Amino acid sequence: MKKIFKILSIFSAAVCVLIFSIGWTAKHNINLGEFIKEITVINVKGNQTQSAIWLPFEFNARAAGGQSADDVSILNSYLIFMVQCTTDAGSSQTQEQIKARAILKNTGSVALQPLAAIPAELSPRLDAIKAAMAADKNMYFLVFNSKDAAGRNMIESSKREKLTLVLQPMGLFNRTEFVWRTPFDATTDAGVCLKCGEKIKAMWHYCPWCGMTLPK
Repeated sequence: MKKIFKILSIFSAAVCVLIFSIGWTAKHNINLGEFIKEITVINVKGNQTQSAIWLPFEFNARAAGGQSADDVSILNSYLIFMVQCTTDAGSSQTQEQIKARAILKNTGSVALQPLAAIPAELSPRLDAIKAAMAADKNMYFLVFNSKDAAGRNMIESSKREKLTLVLQPMGLFNRTEFVWRTPFDATTDAGVCLKCGEKIKAMWHYCPWCGMTLPK
């Protein structure tokens, strides 16, 4: 029962975050429930529950409302995650402890460490999100640069790629991985299979209904 309650509270946090984009999701006919499932990863093992919510640029930019183009472009410089690590006994990790465990990897296995501090230009927005989910004090932000050391994007969310947030073992908590695959089905209309006419998803390589290879 405790695990069920924790999982529900994590999804509630995701709902609080996405409440910022209600107008956008309605206007673009986005399935909000599907989007929440795609950006939220929950790993439960033994007495540990470790979860992460990715706030992709597409969400952040469109949820930014009337902000200027310069303000929105700043969001494209970062990859933002909300992370929580707790045990059934009530133990939890602090933001600094989670940050010390974190490594972000992309499809090509390029690895990044989180930024030492949240950039000043992001603080007001992240503070507002944190305030919206005030009931959950153990959910913390991790911020990474969106580009690797060579200046390449860590992920192109319009393409079939993968982003993995790794938390190394520390203290009571085991190693865990959170994996996201793009493009997001909730925000991408892939249309139908050209062979059988069945609706398909953007990240599929093959049509599950007829086996046809789908275009990249």
